[in-house]
Amino acid sequence: MPDDAQITPPGGDSVGSPDIGDSGSSKPKSNPSTLRQGSAQASSGQAADPKIGPSTGLRTGQKYTIKVEKLTHGGSGLAHIDGIPVFIPGSLPGQEVEITIEKHKGRYAEGKVEKVLKKSFDEVTSRCSHCHDCGGCAWQNLPYNKQIEYKEEIVRETLEHLTPVGEDLRKQLPGRVLKIIPSPQVFHYRNKLELHFGFSNIRKEEFKGKTKYIDENPTIGFHQPGQWATVMPIRECHLYDEQLPSLLSDVHDFLEHTKLPVYNPKTQKGLLRTLLLRRGINTGENMIAFIVRARKRELEPLFQHFMQFGGRSGLKSLLVIENLGMNERPEHPKIHSLVGEPCIKERLFDLEFEISPFSFFQTNTSGTEKLYKAIADAADLGPRDVILDAYCGMGTIGQYLSRFCQKVIGIESHPSAIEDALKSAGKNRIGNISFYKGRVEQVLAGQLKPGGKYKFTTVIVDPPRTGMHPKARVAILAHNPEKIVYVSCNTATLARDLGELLKNGYELRSVQPVDMFPHTAHIETVSVLQRK
Repeated sequence: MPDDAQITPPGGDSVGSPDIGDSGSSKPKSNPSTLRQGSAQASSGQAADPKIGPSTGLRTGQKYTIKVEKLTHGGSGLAHIDGIPVFIPGSLPGQEVEITIEKHKGRYAEGKVEKVLKKSFDEVTSRCSHCHDCGGCAWQNLPYNKQIEYKEEIVRETLEHLTPVGEDLRKQLPGRVLKIIPSPQVFHYRNKLELHFGFSNIRKEEFKGKTKYIDENPTIGFHQPGQWATVMPIRECHLYDEQLPSLLSDVHDFLEHTKLPVYNPKTQKGLLRTLLLRRGINTGENMIAFIVRARKRELEPLFQHFMQFGGRSGLKSLLVIENLGMNERPEHPKIHSLVGEPCIKERLFDLEFEISPFSFFQTNTSGTEKLYKAIADAADLGPRDVILDAYCGMGTIGQYLSRFCQKVIGIESHPSAIEDALKSAGKNRIGNISFYKGRVEQVLAGQLKPGGKYKFTTVIVDPPRTGMHPKARVAILAHNPEKIVYVSCNTATLARDLGELLKNGYELRSVQPVDMFPHTAHIETVSVLQRK
């Protein structure tokens, strides 16, 4: 796909499209549902020199009234103005909305909802008071049956319009998509949550030629959408465990009582940075970790403040983690265990895993079991199969599949994930699994060269959202496996990678969508490719 065919819808990833990206159409076209196509007048106070898109009257800053047509990859609604696709975050199909054009990219535009003039025919009232403000639950005002219908259709359309293969083959791909597997839990399914300490407002003042930042209202919550310095206070979250409101109340009391300074990323001063919560859904074990900007000698006098959380029912792990770096996630965390061990236990099927603060573990426990069963069905393993588990994380997929095959080889680049994998495989007494530390492409070109110790019959690929590294794809193809099972959390990069695999001797047998993240636009898929 040529570089000039790259489109990045709001909230999505760069994807290749012959004409308009995720609109579901290969060519721009006018839409009769657009109520004002390029004829709306800009509101008063519009910028004197607005940007004008090529070959259209569409202007940034201008307001339009439109009807939303559909949902797209990334979760944005889609409408057309003068044949130009407009992506509108936070909108639903069937809504009539007043929008402001915020960006014009030439071949598409981005709009912001100013007012909902008419509700969608599917729209329901959201449970959460923070819905659409925090950015976490874009679809909570859609009934769940409609959410999974849209997700299934998005998978079909994304594969048809973004897979870089010939048109005839692309048109066959939607027929390979199976009926979506819904999440067993629709609410309170998340086993992990990160909340940020911060300020609801940070004012900037100039004093004697110097910039001074004034902190206002220390709180805990999520970063405000589009903001990195300020935090939106929250009191509830219907995706995490139902104990959360009580816990948040305790945290607010803790802030008020201790007066411990909250971290300001602009000044890089303050102590409290992040509150990390993890829960073993099947074990009932809870972890609370305070991530702070301080060294142990500075923290030791403060440990007693944190200990007040140690008596909470079900709390198996209370941690304080040092983070002196610029990034929110510490690169080399120093963990101080105040209560219990620096981990909690969780069960999947008959397997037990130890979850440390930064372990690579799926956030929807009951959904994970559905996903792994779908992977096992897709792999259709036998006792002679040798499996390569690429991007294996802490080895949960490979450990589950090990019961169905002769041997599993896992590859993972993160040292801590490999440590977790080795530990859990030992505790689960799995003798037919091994792990290699390093990048997939490096290990397959070095320690596990084609023609070496292992002949892989099936490859399981579960890469990050960015998809497979091109060198990793080449290295896997060099092993010429009979079957590739591609587990993806990003349909756009899946489409890109499928195109390359289809060009290299494989055919797509099926794509199984699995809903791991209700009320969000994220979709998990399990694709089966068979060597021709």
